[in-house]
Amino acid sequence: MPLPVSAPTLTDGVVTLRAHTPADVDGLVALAADPETRRWTAIPHPYGPADARRWIEHTVPAGWRDGTAARWVVEEAGRFAGQVDVHVDHPPFVGFGLVPDARGRGLMSRALRLAARWAFTEAALPVLHWWAEVGNLTSWRVAHACGFTFEGTRRRALRRPGRLVDGWFASLVPGEELTPRTVWWRARELVGERVRLRAHTDADVPRIVEACSDPRSRHWLATLPHPYTQDTAREFVLGCRLGESLGQRVTWAVADRDDDRLLANVSVFQLDDTMNPTGGEIGYWAHPDARGRGVVGEAVDLVVAHAFTPVEAGGLGRNRLQIGASRDNAASRHVAERAGFTLVGEVHQDGLVGVGEDRTLDDGVWYERLRPRRGSA
Repeated sequence: MPLPVSAPTLTDGVVTLRAHTPADVDGLVALAADPETRRWTAIPHPYGPADARRWIEHTVPAGWRDGTAARWVVEEAGRFAGQVDVHVDHPPFVGFGLVPDARGRGLMSRALRLAARWAFTEAALPVLHWWAEVGNLTSWRVAHACGFTFEGTRRRALRRPGRLVDGWFASLVPGEELTPRTVWWRARELVGERVRLRAHTDADVPRIVEACSDPRSRHWLATLPHPYTQDTAREFVLGCRLGESLGQRVTWAVADRDDDRLLANVSVFQLDDTMNPTGGEIGYWAHPDARGRGVVGEAVDLVVAHAFTPVEAGGLGRNRLQIGASRDNAASRHVAERAGFTLVGEVHQDGLVGVGEDRTLDDGVWYERLRPRRGSA
């Protein structure tokens, strides 16, 4: 279906999508100068008023005129907040960006919903694709909020000046609700007597490398990459955050309450198991200098309490948790037993342990703990 010759005005009462005007030059220049915009997009740099005027006077009208791209200014309270694009080329895709002071208030999700509805109802597009460079969680949060289905990672799939980068991809088709497909779990801060559970930070990377390069860790966690580099640690942290966005897991850094040094890692995963929608599995590891001090046990206690807390009260709403361990991993088994988990069975040749020529399949033991019934002691 042909596009109109200029941008129709769309609004939901909070944000308005409108045509570009000469008054938007300063806003476009500010958006292009923002470090986050420059980090994640291929926008030219430097980008000045002449570039913005060329965009407003030539590029935007040409897209509407030749039917290749629908572009709007995102306006909030009468002020320039950013822009959103629907590219009609095959395959159709979206692009968007906000100035810094407009972020964090859900404005772009509102804008993208308006653009998506228009794309499906007025332009009759069969699909909208979204993509972003791997790691751009802010952009993914917008697409996720608007109901896009995450499809995965493609290596070296996106162009950046002088290079190709890995990309995340998602899509939305007509008739799908413009609401999240998955729960985006948060690693909420949990505080105990000696530890504080929080999301990972860049400062944790060296300690993650040390923990995951340790021979004892490598023995019991036989699938750890080797060598385990700082890039590997960053990929691990990013994978934790992506898994939370897809409703799969929640992962915490276990930090010392006094100096915030990473001591261990704990996660609840399999949160998206359709056969057991209120179950989950707990996994953990400790930095070598934190072993034998009870910090993992304290962290697991905090996580169990959080997991059994109802969702409406800020928890994970789980009814059953399980922990698996190698039969011979006495330290891991001690954590499970100390946390009140009950041994429910042993499975032969349950998982790999060891490194190199010593790698073998070991028997596993499984523990479970059920959420206390309401009113029980």
